[in-house]
Amino acid sequence: MNSTKQEYNHQSASVGLDAVNVFLLQSLPFTVESDQESKQAQQPLVIAPRWDASISFLCLFLKENRAWVDEMVLKHGAVLLRGFEISDGAEFQRSVQSYQPTLNCTYRGTSPRNIIPGTTHVFSAAEVPVYYPIAQHLEMSFLKAPPRQLYFGCIKAAKSAGGETAICDFRAVFKDLDPVLKEKLLKKKLRYTRRQHRVGSRFTHDVSDQKGWPEIFGTTSMEEVEKICEADGEEMHWENGDTFVSSWESEAFQLHPVSKEPVWFNHSQVFHWSTFPAELLHAFKRTWEIRYLLHCIFISIVCIIKYMILGHKMSLDITFGDGSPISFWEMEEIRNTIHRNMIYNRWRKGDILLLDNFSTSHGRQPTYDRGRKVVVSWSDPEAKANELVSVDDLDGIEAKVSDAKAAMKLGEANESPGNPGSVPSNPQERTLTEVDLEILKGSLHERTLTDDDLSGMQGSTPRISARKSTAVDASATSLISDPSFWKKEN
Repeated sequence: MNSTKQEYNHQSASVGLDAVNVFLLQSLPFTVESDQESKQAQQPLVIAPRWDASISFLCLFLKENRAWVDEMVLKHGAVLLRGFEISDGAEFQRSVQSYQPTLNCTYRGTSPRNIIPGTTHVFSAAEVPVYYPIAQHLEMSFLKAPPRQLYFGCIKAAKSAGGETAICDFRAVFKDLDPVLKEKLLKKKLRYTRRQHRVGSRFTHDVSDQKGWPEIFGTTSMEEVEKICEADGEEMHWENGDTFVSSWESEAFQLHPVSKEPVWFNHSQVFHWSTFPAELLHAFKRTWEIRYLLHCIFISIVCIIKYMILGHKMSLDITFGDGSPISFWEMEEIRNTIHRNMIYNRWRKGDILLLDNFSTSHGRQPTYDRGRKVVVSWSDPEAKANELVSVDDLDGIEAKVSDAKAAMKLGEANESPGNPGSVPSNPQERTLTEVDLEILKGSLHERTLTDDDLSGMQGSTPRISARKSTAVDASATSLISDPSFWKKEN
């Protein structure tokens, strides 16, 4: 280098895309059906550190590149931050709030959750036994205004099989769903009926029934509950003295508020009586864990007796809008369509998963590893627009999507490698400019980097001296992309 050598500015240059590895995982979604055509997964987009894995760098990167990260979450539905030094709920909250400063802590969902000590907006993902499967769903999609985005963090990963937080593109589910069933749902719509006792049940596989209405509304006052429902525009009444009951009609589909793509947008696959045993059977087919099969057989017998013979209802029951039941075979069509589009995320400690809650669902695969610890936060809600309410609304959707994409400028025709909007088409593509390369070479004078070293930085962790980077040490393999962990064998 000459005497006018430039110094690599770690504080400024390192917060752009050239300081991280950005790539799509080259993996295939798992399908039970062996004859399904294979297709490359387009989510999640993975962001991993090149040199600096510290929480300080991550927070600065998310703050400075929020517009680009927003665009990637919108485009791919899911963004996975992997390899950063996140060890507890407080660090997770700090990281997420660097990206989304305004988090929401109002929860009207069905899974029991506890606030994580030392935080104000971070909760346990679900306080139900880890061997309970949780079907794919958009968070609180049955409400008038669900959260716009959702954020998961892994504090402790499961060591044994299972425990993945699988994701699914619900835009693809809409496309793949049987047209006859799709038309029936558009015509009849859906009806939710929620019944919550004052005290939740301890011994039940119905997760919603495990919560009492005081836990849902944060008050033991029936009058306060009535005021909350009135403010939310929710009709309700009391049965048997203190049993909360609310019933409402809802659309099965929504148009994405930005892209205008049609989305499968409801909780029917969660609240149907057949879901719990069906998800256990699916888990067995993935892992060949015999305990899932035995549990499935037992729960199937319980469900048939309880719901089909005795006529009991789920705590949050769902039917077609006219009150007619969704048949087992109709629900099987829905579940199979969802399963064909699922991708399985095997957690690593420190992972943060950013989800577009208006396009990409999440769910939990069962496990018998009780050490797994996953936390969650969510953004402020956004009201559903209900733009897809009849068969006639299907006409012109392609034009709406095309116009929306043009407005969002998602195309990369005018983007360059130096622009934060560009994403490498594969993990080996270099995003550093030639000037950046020279600056970087000069800053790492204690070790000469070859051109091969530099060209390989996008797909693997740079082998830089530990004296120059605290991010690279004996545990540096945690920063290397490993597409195989998404496959069903995990």
